[in-house]
Amino acid sequence: MEKIKRIDRSLVYKGAWISMYTDSMAFANGNFANWDFIHHNGAAAMVAEDEDEKIIMIRQWRPGAEGEILELPAGGINQDEEPLAAAVRELREETGALCEEAKPLIMIQPSPAYNDEKVHMFYCKVTGYAELELDENEYITIERYSLTELIGKIMAGEIHDSKTVAGLFAYQELKRKNTK
Repeated sequence: MEKIKRIDRSLVYKGAWISMYTDSMAFANGNFANWDFIHHNGAAAMVAEDEDEKIIMIRQWRPGAEGEILELPAGGINQDEEPLAAAVRELREETGALCEEAKPLIMIQPSPAYNDEKVHMFYCKVTGYAELELDENEYITIERYSLTELIGKIMAGEIHDSKTVAGLFAYQELKRKNTK
């Protein structure tokens, strides 16, 4: 027998981007318990470097932080959309930045203890700009920083969004390897 086995899953709530379930779990020691589980449709983010070697960032209000945070342009993956297409779309919608070629950087699972969200991150060089396409209730400030400035903000506790931290450190490592 497996050490832990899900024997049942019951839908508690279904939203636009998440669904919450109660999982009935059986354990190798004979115990049973109910666990909360959240399914997330997935997200994609972009580390986009402009012509001045600045990383394009956004500042927006996030309910989990109960305030504005500085983060990479990112958003949910639509049904039947590939993560790369979602990252390019979100970059364009939120910042107006365009890129002709984006490459995979890293994938993270921010909270695998209770949800299955995967955030796929990519990087690109900005090749031009278009009009912003913000959602009706989306308020975003676009900011640009050098990678060194952003790493400093992470280490000073000014950036704490997990996808942004992981994406920027992964991009820093990629650049380090490419300069050897």
